[in-house]
Amino acid sequence: MIIDRAVALRRLTLPGYRGPLLLTALLAAVVALPEGVPHLAMVFAAVAGGLFLSGLTAAPLTAPLAMLPFAFPVLLIAVVVIGATVERPLTRPRRPGTSALLGLALGCAAVVLGFSLPGWDYGLLGVGGLTLVGLPFAWLLWQQQPAARNAESPSGRWRWAVAPLLVAATVLTVTRTDPAEARFALARPALTDWAEHALATGTAEQGWVAGYHLTEPELTGGGVKFAIPGTGVFAPHGLAYFPPGTTLPAKGSYVPLGDGWYDWEEHDRF
Repeated sequence: MIIDRAVALRRLTLPGYRGPLLLTALLAAVVALPEGVPHLAMVFAAVAGGLFLSGLTAAPLTAPLAMLPFAFPVLLIAVVVIGATVERPLTRPRRPGTSALLGLALGCAAVVLGFSLPGWDYGLLGVGGLTLVGLPFAWLLWQQQPAARNAESPSGRWRWAVAPLLVAATVLTVTRTDPAEARFALARPALTDWAEHALATGTAEQGWVAGYHLTEPELTGGGVKFAIPGTGVFAPHGLAYFPPGTTLPAKGSYVPLGDGWYDWEEHDRF
């Protein structure tokens, strides 16, 4: 057993396994440091991607032309990199390995987690979007490297079906269900205990409760509200608990979730 674990850990240091490790580290940094540089960079990527998709939907012909001045240098660099790294004629891609499928699973998980918070976590959405868009190109480029050419092809034809199933499951999850509602339903009992304790003692402490990072807790109007860092882009988002008989604050927007809970959003700063 110890030998098997040592072999598994040694394999993680190989070039083909470094991608999932780096992606895991990026995800950890985005989640742990919602005000950090990695999170802000991923928010920028998510917003830029959202603007491009919005423009593509509104003007499917002019949007790609407008992005051409920005896309052309990137494509030129990609062509140069591929030409410098690929020494032999292109070969047919082999079955996706465990590292590629693991990276895809991490990207899908980042998308679902990003949509599971009030106001959405655009940092996680940026990580997931970049992974789902960039991973296929990185995988095809890796297939042309000598290390991949000389390695044995992963066994199992089922590997070809994993990627489409993961992407389809992710799309159905975020379009046919509400990840934020499902996550809140699971955490509601623990959050209610926290809120009632805060109202009973008159002190609201920040920290992690049922998977939510509670910051800036505030007792107001007979209830309590808190912000969730990393959510939204231009305004803070969070949750608020106001039992029956209490008055909602005039500042901010409150969407009822039932049983005294509200999805809370501060007014846009712009």
